[in-house]
Amino acid sequence: MSFKLLLLPPFLSGPAGLLIRTLEDSVPGIRVVVADTPEAGINDLRDADAVYGFIPPDLFGRAKKLQWIAGPMAGLGEAWFYPALVKSDVVVTNVRGIYNEQLAAHIMAFILAFSHRFDRYFLQQVAKGWGHAGTNMDLRAQTVLILGLGGSGAESARLCHEFGMHVIGCDVRLQSPPAGVQELVPLAEMPNRLGDADFIVVTVPETPTTRGLFNAAMFSRMKHGSYLINIARGALVKLDDLVEALRSGQVAGAGLDVFEIEPLPADHPLWTLPGVLITPHAAINGAEEDQQHRRVQTLVENCRRFAAGEPLINAVDKHSWF
Repeated sequence: MSFKLLLLPPFLSGPAGLLIRTLEDSVPGIRVVVADTPEAGINDLRDADAVYGFIPPDLFGRAKKLQWIAGPMAGLGEAWFYPALVKSDVVVTNVRGIYNEQLAAHIMAFILAFSHRFDRYFLQQVAKGWGHAGTNMDLRAQTVLILGLGGSGAESARLCHEFGMHVIGCDVRLQSPPAGVQELVPLAEMPNRLGDADFIVVTVPETPTTRGLFNAAMFSRMKHGSYLINIARGALVKLDDLVEALRSGQVAGAGLDVFEIEPLPADHPLWTLPGVLITPHAAINGAEEDQQHRRVQTLVENCRRFAAGEPLINAVDKHSWF
């Protein structure tokens, strides 16, 4: 069928003109229009069948024919899921899966850094010190618990398994373990298994139930001297509670790419606490051309499916935001 797609910011798929040509060349019957701001697209919004980008809540009611919103990001967050949209029949999709390899590589970089004591050697290098900073870990004797086995979590599980680690996985959507996961546990059991893991890896999206998930109570359940790695969303980890867990030694170290507050304030204790490795939301930095290509290909495939009346890929549960 023919349909109208309205492009609204944020534009994360390269120049709008190139995107329009790609869509028109790939999807018969599509008509693509672009607006630089949601307000500029009000007239086109009235008869748009689909939108690529964000519709502010005050404009949503004007979209009388809307059936589908394509989000250009993997994690869309609370702002996208206002009550009127959640209650509607409009389908929302995201682009989860386009960052799998980059995120998993970042996770493994943290694990390898901690296992070979680079967190200590970095400090020693700054002080121009020489000497062993502790015994390296044998990853074959380590257990990792990965919370969230979507694309990046599943790829991380595979890599951890290749390094010989025992992999425990937890994901609310899976009934059978993906490759590399020796144990798949339900979410309700996850807190009871934290004490079995030397590394806790967080890859779940931010949802109403995952905000503040890692707090003082959760840190107290972790194995004494274990490590936390978060490349998912900053809101999942209560930083004040993490600081206390690090100071007490309950948590030996943390590899953090995302934070409750970004940028992390210059006077925050995490900057100087031993055992903390910080990257500034940089896990997917680089490889922009590949990411854009994957993002566009996801949109093209869903436009093809929409025109054919087929189920869309990466449909989001609007109540839980993922």
